[in-house]
Amino acid sequence: MLFMEKIIVKEIKEFDLDLILKIKHLEIENLGKEASINEWVIPVIIKYGKIIAALQKESSTSAFVNEFRDNEIIGINEMIRKWDDCSCVFIHSFYIRTMNRNSGIGSRLLEESLKILRQSGTSKVELTVDPNNFAAVHLYEKFGFKVTEQIKDLYGKGIDRNIMAKNLTGGKNF
Repeated sequence: MLFMEKIIVKEIKEFDLDLILKIKHLEIENLGKEASINEWVIPVIIKYGKIIAALQKESSTSAFVNEFRDNEIIGINEMIRKWDDCSCVFIHSFYIRTMNRNSGIGSRLLEESLKILRQSGTSKVELTVDPNNFAAVHLYEKFGFKVTEQIKDLYGKGIDRNIMAKNLTGGKNF
C-alpha cells in the first residue's frame, strides 16, 4: 500500500519525449491500444489542454529535482476545453495504474485536478464513463458528478457511455 505522503499531483507542462513516451505506454497499459492516445496527441493536450499526473516519490529522502523523470507516474488525467463552452472542461482520459488502484490515489488525483480547474476559472467538468465501470462511476459520484445523458454505441457497437457532469461554481448541479 502506498503512503499518501509519497504521492504528489502535478500538471505536466514540459514537452519531454521520454515523458511523452511514458504516458503513451501508460495509456496502452490502462486503456488498451484502441482507446489510448499517442506521442502525436499527448503534446497537443499538454499545450492546449491539461495533463495532470499522480506521481509516486521513489525515495523518501530525495528531493524532487525533476518530478517526471525521477518518480513513477501512477495516474493520469487528460483534459481538453469544450469548443462551444470555454468554461467547460472535458476529461478525455482518467486512470490509475492497475496495481495502484483502490488506494485513494484516484480520489487524490481528481480532487487536485478539480482544484486546478477552479483556479483556472473553469465552471463545469464533463466526462464519459462506461456505466458498468462501477469503481469509476462511484468515484465521480463521490465528487458530485451526475449523469446528464446516456449514449448508446458512442465509441462503437455495444460501447455505451454515460455523460457525467459537475458544476464547479457552487451552483446547482445538473
